[in-house]
Amino acid sequence: MSALSEGMYVFDPVTNSPVFMSYSEMEEDSKEVILKPIGGFCYQADQFVQLRLPPVPYYVRDWLPKHGKAVIYAPPKSGKSFLAIQIARCIGSGLPFVDIPTTQGRVLAAQFELGQEVLQGRLKLTGKSYPEVFLGTTFSMKIDTEGGQRLLHKAMEAIHPDVLILDPLVKMMAGDENETRDMSKLVDILDEFIEAYGCSILVIHHPGKDITRGGRGSSVLEGWVDSYIEMKRTSKQEEPLKTKINPKLLRHAQLPPEPITLALRNFEFVREDGSPTVKDEVEAFIKSRWVTAGDTVSPAQILAVDIGSSTSVYEALGKLVEEGKIVQVKRGEYQWKK
Repeated sequence: MSALSEGMYVFDPVTNSPVFMSYSEMEEDSKEVILKPIGGFCYQADQFVQLRLPPVPYYVRDWLPKHGKAVIYAPPKSGKSFLAIQIARCIGSGLPFVDIPTTQGRVLAAQFELGQEVLQGRLKLTGKSYPEVFLGTTFSMKIDTEGGQRLLHKAMEAIHPDVLILDPLVKMMAGDENETRDMSKLVDILDEFIEAYGCSILVIHHPGKDITRGGRGSSVLEGWVDSYIEMKRTSKQEEPLKTKINPKLLRHAQLPPEPITLALRNFEFVREDGSPTVKDEVEAFIKSRWVTAGDTVSPAQILAVDIGSSTSVYEALGKLVEEGKIVQVKRGEYQWKK
């Protein structure tokens, strides 16, 4: 290993000469000042690994990377808009999404298909709160036009979301989703939004007639994403909604061995084996906060995301401590037991 991989020369104002300093000797705040990009956005590799970057690279683990992009495609009446709203709520609250850990962030969900009344009704029926989630409905904004981009920039500048959800793709573009040229233009525009606002983007899409062949239209979209996820209804139209979610591409993680089987209950999806109890949700919330950020959790934080009543939450905390799954590190602070 070369010496330069272990440190760098810095200017000493006392001796007025360069001196070698190892990275281990530098304070973290000093690294941010000393380690500067070259050519605007490039770093020498050994310096790049010293940068203090966020410890968790996902807003939805394995599915939605930070500064990344994902597509979920599903036929009509499969519950994809319910799913999008639920993902928004879970990210906004920092709660697990059907047992998948999330990192808390601000979300803007733009709906191009549902009217305000329908969207509001769905949110009310869940009985949940939606901290750090912002919603907008529009039938006329086309992101691949200058006017549509101006409208979206205005919303982004006002809200500064960490995650932008767009539902569905076909309604947000003026071009033809089957044309490579039009789809390339759209994804280039979305990349510009990711770079301008440091956000992640989740696009809801439709499949073609044969769902096994992926999302409808140009293959440019599949090549663009970090995650490409199939959602398919498994119940008959007259039966309660059940669905399977099957990631087809996870660029930064291994594909799961089996699809996730979900059922719609109280207008949100749960694992088909049953709706989680308050204890299950408290356990998942504390574990998610520890896995994603190493955070402790207070009862007030749990109550703020409507997991249960004060009594049920404190009972759940007591049982989890007894079972050895969590520890109370100090008064009113709990953490996942490593």
